[in-house]
Amino acid sequence: MARPVNDVNRELVQARILEAARMVFCKKGFIDVTMTDLINAAGLSRGGFYFYYKSVGEVFLAAVRKHRDSKFSEIRKSVEDNPDFYELMDSYLEKQKVRLLQNDTSMLLALYEYLFTNRKKSDVQFRLEQKNNVLDTINTILQLGIRQGAIDGEGIDRIAEHFMYTIEGLNAVALIGGLNAEAIDQQFTILKKMLKTKKGEN
Repeated sequence: MARPVNDVNRELVQARILEAARMVFCKKGFIDVTMTDLINAAGLSRGGFYFYYKSVGEVFLAAVRKHRDSKFSEIRKSVEDNPDFYELMDSYLEKQKVRLLQNDTSMLLALYEYLFTNRKKSDVQFRLEQKNNVLDTINTILQLGIRQGAIDGEGIDRIAEHFMYTIEGLNAVALIGGLNAEAIDQQFTILKKMLKTKKGEN
């Protein structure tokens, strides 16, 4: 059964709000963003905006989750198409590299500002969601490699965690400055060397 037009319109407006909000958070971080910033970016009346979201934090969490789920869906779809494992892994790491080098066009600063300034129980859950999302994404790619016989599955959970912690560490370094393409390439080369072929070769 088709959804009511009002439901479709509501989803479209929410998507518009969250995309506009993502651009604001990329530019200003989290701490300096106001509801007025978000309302102006979305091009809605104040009342229209508050119908959907009541605070900057609420908009931020929704924007992060929407962007995160979209990226994970892309990975899942890619894996379903059964691409070459090494090509998919290289593509994933290259996208991470671009994001790290251009963190002024990502929500990385806003994310860390939010995490360091919000300590409610629900925020602890949000932190766990973020960690698990990175881990699930990496595991999804690695499981493709195992199915294709490209890598050995022994110790793969530990390796996935190592990938996740390396990426999270690079995030922090990217924010404080001093991270360059060569340093990222070195870390990613180390990660890839942890993946063993079926013959046990690195």
